[in-house]
Amino acid sequence: MDLKLMIFDMDGLVFDSEKVYFQSNLRAAKQLGMDFSLAYYRQYIGAGNGLMLRRMSRDYGSRSLIEKFIDLSHQYVKEEVVAHGLPLKKGFAELSQFLRQHQIKQVLASSNDREAIDFFLDHSNMHGVFDQITSGDDVVNAKPAPDIFEKAWQQAGAPAKKAALVLEDSVNGILAANQAEIPGIMIPDLIEPTPQIAAKATAVLPNLAAVRDFIQK
Repeated sequence: MDLKLMIFDMDGLVFDSEKVYFQSNLRAAKQLGMDFSLAYYRQYIGAGNGLMLRRMSRDYGSRSLIEKFIDLSHQYVKEEVVAHGLPLKKGFAELSQFLRQHQIKQVLASSNDREAIDFFLDHSNMHGVFDQITSGDDVVNAKPAPDIFEKAWQQAGAPAKKAALVLEDSVNGILAANQAEIPGIMIPDLIEPTPQIAAKATAVLPNLAAVRDFIQK
């Protein structure tokens, strides 16, 4: 495969962070007396805070409540990361090294805001790993809209899209890559793809080490 550009999602793909987010959301929900479940949380994986704020404000009938919920959740996530750090997902270090050895540009495209991204990278000694970072602050529409991957691709020099790959753990991310017309590989985290979503992915692989093997073929 003549690969020029690898676009990484962050949460649940580079970092094993979705479980931290869910537990922090659950803790905040309990403090505020809200019903909250993993089944409900799953729809927001990869979608960004803006979509969560709008939909949850509708579902719970109070924007101020959800603003408190999101603020508390962010506080609890930061406490956990400061105390224990964020583990990398299996195979990331090996894949990143392989890309660097073969001079394949590796960029981060996360729906998270830039402040949060920098916080996670700082507390994981990961600054300098990515050639470029595109955040949710850089686009208007969150995944499953294609904006963030289109922006990352353009900022990376707009190589032929068939020479780029998006790596995603979420349904929203694969839908976004598909709309951006950039091949996407899904490495499931909390959500297994339906047959319909799997059909939109170039491949569904168990971990990032398998991505290295895939692109060597």
